[in-house]
Amino acid sequence: MRSLRIALGLLGGLVLAATLAIAVASPVLAPSDPSGLGGRNPSPAPLSGLPLPTLATATPTTIPPDVDGDRAYAHLAFFADPARGGRYTASAGYDAAARYMADRFAEIGLEPHGDGGTFFQRFTMPIVDLAATPVLVRTSPDARTYRHRVDFTERVGGTFGSGSAEGELVFVGAGLKSTDLSVVDVKGKIALVITAGGGDPARDLVAEGALGAIYVSDRIIKFSYLPRFEPAAIPALVVSTASANDLLASSGRRVADLVAAVEAQRRGGGASPAFATGTALRLSVPLTPVREVQASNVVGLLRGSDPDLSKRAVLVGGHLDGVGTDPDGTIFQAANDNASGPSVTIEVARALVARRSELPYSVIFVAFAGEEQGLSGSEAFVTQTASIPGRRESLVGHLNLDVVGCCGTTVSASDESEPMLQRARRAAEQLGIPFTPGGRASSDHVSFARRGVHATLLNWSDIGPIHTTSDTIAAITPERLRAIGRVAALMTLEMAAGR
Repeated sequence: MRSLRIALGLLGGLVLAATLAIAVASPVLAPSDPSGLGGRNPSPAPLSGLPLPTLATATPTTIPPDVDGDRAYAHLAFFADPARGGRYTASAGYDAAARYMADRFAEIGLEPHGDGGTFFQRFTMPIVDLAATPVLVRTSPDARTYRHRVDFTERVGGTFGSGSAEGELVFVGAGLKSTDLSVVDVKGKIALVITAGGGDPARDLVAEGALGAIYVSDRIIKFSYLPRFEPAAIPALVVSTASANDLLASSGRRVADLVAAVEAQRRGGGASPAFATGTALRLSVPLTPVREVQASNVVGLLRGSDPDLSKRAVLVGGHLDGVGTDPDGTIFQAANDNASGPSVTIEVARALVARRSELPYSVIFVAFAGEEQGLSGSEAFVTQTASIPGRRESLVGHLNLDVVGCCGTTVSASDESEPMLQRARRAAEQLGIPFTPGGRASSDHVSFARRGVHATLLNWSDIGPIHTTSDTIAAITPERLRAIGRVAALMTLEMAAGR
């Protein structure tokens, strides 16, 4: 989280979010807040007149729970083992990781809080994957085949779908319809785009008959695949700056100069930099058909001690899925993103079970599926959970653990809820751990924040390599897992204790 999920600045200012076409409504300012929670999100509706815990007045003298970083590291080693195949949702590797998670919940003493007395909350979701390795070839001049995941990667979802394209490469600058697309004809051609901070022109390229699109970035990762496509979609790739310069070599132009030209145009100081390159390409992004699969969240309950207050719960956890395995057998172990979150969740649960007598409110621990496909698991939790505690209006707050094992020394919390942000700050300060506020983030907590639940994403200020083969257990330390786990455990204990 990506989270995240992943906001990457592409060269020239193009932003690719891993959730691509998912539009998330911003939380609205509550006109009144009788619970005293304050913040940007409206309070959940009270159940039977029960008051909510006051998030803004945590007791700084709470004895912090300890969290076993070595145990968390051992869980992570299981989740990130190549035998799990990168834990793509509904795969055998994901299901094995989910069973492991459920077994640990049972071992700790949590109650099953899924379907039919199990730890599994089942739901159906669409999914898509690569059917074969994508291809990028310069056919003339000087034929060259580029390397997948080294020189280029694919975009999947929304306007970008399965298919092949062969034709001339044309540079369209930012792809402005009124200027760039009147200077060069993209019909039957492949468009190279540099937006320089502007919007993505993909729909206009499709409307004008482009066969494919290429963007530029120096972060060649495996983006999440969103299994929702527009009626007209074209194959699209992201290439490195070095590869883009190579593609442009016969024209005598370089990416740095083109970025400057696009920026000048956007400032009103230059003409369209669009031109035909004379280079011929072939590209393909072979995708499987979109199919429905049954996926599983893993949900366990630590029931609060008060018969009435236990009807409300703090929700803690993160997504268990990763981005899977490429057709050539390359496994994305997804150690930090996000084997780390569920691993810490297990140990936070263990620590709080030992303090259950202090908790009048309940705590629900969860590992979500389908985060990489657009927050599918957390959306399913919100829409399918009918039980109390767990139903949206019964949630005190949600603490999302995503990319929590690497790589910085400063804990960060996203700012969708000011009370949750301040609670994270206080917990870190009490534990002597450096803290910095984060901005808005895209991960499973968004499914709750947009519905008025106080929610935040907890992670490290430097999340390290994600969605690459470098995201392995080698980058994770038990010390980081323990440190951020202690922050999460203290925040959860105080919320569930009503402090």
